[in-house]
Amino acid sequence: MNKSVNDVALKMKNHFGGDTEKIQHFVRVYTIAKSIGELEKLPEITQEYLELAALMHEIEGEDKIQTAKEILISCDVDDDTALRVCHIIENLHCYDRITGLDHQILIEADMIVTFKESGTKTEEIIRIANERFITNYGKAFLKKAFNI
Repeated sequence: MNKSVNDVALKMKNHFGGDTEKIQHFVRVYTIAKSIGELEKLPEITQEYLELAALMHEIEGEDKIQTAKEILISCDVDDDTALRVCHIIENLHCYDRITGLDHQILIEADMIVTFKESGTKTEEIIRIANERFITNYGKAFLKKAFNI
């Protein structure tokens, strides 16, 4: 893990204060997204975008994208990386505007964790997975997590 990813992880833990549910959620999403990205053999810079976006995808605040930019800048993340990460965060649930494998993998990882946290029924998981999952390892993680 590079220094900026570690720095952002710490800042996000501080951002959520004592809200352990939110912290656990982004840590779970980060862990799955990081693994899928590595297994899918993303280029190093794309993997960094993915990992940073995974850590920050649940950022809160009146202007969450501005807050995300401020955190990234405070962690010495370069402008191009900050722009990409903010774009992914801003469009996380815009399934018709997926702009890369980093974005797709984050969607898949977030869905896996959210399905588990919310107790989504197996039939619904299968339906959504058939519509939204495209990566081989995202599908594999989903199948393993839910025995489907």
